[in-house]
Amino acid sequence: MKKIINILPILTLSLFISCDDSILDKKPLGQISDASVWQDLALVELQVNDIYDDLPDGFNRGWYMLAAATDDGENSYVWPSGQAFNRGDYDASNYPMGGTWNGHYSAIRKANEFFSRIDQVPDSDGDLGNRLKGEVGFLRAYFYFDLSRHYGGVPLITTPQGLDEDLLVSRNNYEECVDFVVAELDKAAALLPDSHSGSNVGRATKGAALALKGRVLLYAERWAQSAQASKDVMDMNYALFGDYEGIFHSSNENNDEVVFDIQFNEPDRSHWAQLFNGVNGHVPGGWGGTSPTQELVDSYELTDGELYSDSPLYDANSPYDNRDPRFYASIIYDGAVWTGSEVQTRLGGVGGIGFSGDATKTGYYMRKFMEEDFQPSIGSLGASNNWILIRYAEVLLNYAEAQNEEAGPDATVYDAVNQVRARVSMPPLPAGLSQSEMRDRIRRERRVELAFEEHRFWDVRRWRIADDVLNKPIHGMRIGPNGEFSGTGPNGETLGRFEVENRVFESRHYLAPIPQGEIDKNSNLTQNPNW
Repeated sequence: MKKIINILPILTLSLFISCDDSILDKKPLGQISDASVWQDLALVELQVNDIYDDLPDGFNRGWYMLAAATDDGENSYVWPSGQAFNRGDYDASNYPMGGTWNGHYSAIRKANEFFSRIDQVPDSDGDLGNRLKGEVGFLRAYFYFDLSRHYGGVPLITTPQGLDEDLLVSRNNYEECVDFVVAELDKAAALLPDSHSGSNVGRATKGAALALKGRVLLYAERWAQSAQASKDVMDMNYALFGDYEGIFHSSNENNDEVVFDIQFNEPDRSHWAQLFNGVNGHVPGGWGGTSPTQELVDSYELTDGELYSDSPLYDANSPYDNRDPRFYASIIYDGAVWTGSEVQTRLGGVGGIGFSGDATKTGYYMRKFMEEDFQPSIGSLGASNNWILIRYAEVLLNYAEAQNEEAGPDATVYDAVNQVRARVSMPPLPAGLSQSEMRDRIRRERRVELAFEEHRFWDVRRWRIADDVLNKPIHGMRIGPNGEFSGTGPNGETLGRFEVENRVFESRHYLAPIPQGEIDKNSNLTQNPNW
């Protein structure tokens, strides 16, 4: 995948309007003609790579991770568009992820063009042709799923529209979108292989299609179907990777836990997450873009399986001792060692609160995804660890949630959650939990296991708890210059937990507004409530 995608610039494809007789449709010498592409499966495969390239990754959200728009994180700056989520001050003309609508429909247009023309390609009913059909079906399903979780029901367009067609398409409802996506994923799963090797690593597989199906059905609260789709993946050859922190590092890419990811390969394709989120003062250009919140820190249990408020292991003067190992793998705190030196997020510390405009705002830095041996520098800023869109731990937690909602906390629910916990040597869940108690434990497990992977943003919306957890202040930890956690700082600051920022979330924010430009162009396109 990495090797194939690098040669995409040689292609110029007519993906939006087919005008075979127009003088405007001529291609410059040295470029491959549109007609030639659809006569050669190898060239069609390059066009499919172009659709892969439209998948959104969580590294490049624009100077922040999406977690900074949840109660798990805070951006170090006030100006990134994502901060509008926290202030609640966006509308239909400036949605913080406003490129989603046009970007996804552009990718869908490419997929529709593929399906309208693939059968004319020689040998398109062979192994390669069928595999490409499965991949494009998976990709189209992913884009429609992502649109539906932003906007709810959206227009389902499955053919490449021409200018002579009725372009004023109405919205399908959410359930119709779910039905379409599930059907697409079923067809894709039947065509895709269980795994890829060599240059094809990173392409969609049967497991990716089934895992995405499980997630889609989970969001739609079709519990039994979601549990079965995830169980189908659990019966395949995936496994939890032994090193939780190492899952996300370039040295361990494409391990057995990865179900589907976006491939990076610096310098051909890279991201700036290491630079944007680096520890200020400890790595070249560390900009501390995503500061974990105290709310997230408090979600990590101690090693006895209890929260800090209930555990006898908790010491208010040493609050970071005896924590779930995922805490140490995900968050840099005062006293943590990074790139060979101790990080002091305390007042007066290098990179601590108030150290600079790039320093943490909460007293914490993000460690997940970061690689200590990566040193960004001028002219070589890009990192190349992959962005994982689906991994096996999520599949287990998807299964546990769906099965618990469908049948209650049976043995299979316990087993799925406890597998995730056992990987980091955390004790199993206590026996005898009620359905409600198990629901709370699964939700907390998702929060810490999947931290910063963009799940929290969507989870609190689909659980309908965002108007509570995102509609109040977030907090950090202010530590005195001598490491004290209580008392008063040198400038009169109150030490300990402190309010960082008040957040705003209204009921209308559960769905994104349809872009106003689209509403203006299409009289049949209805806006979401209260926008």
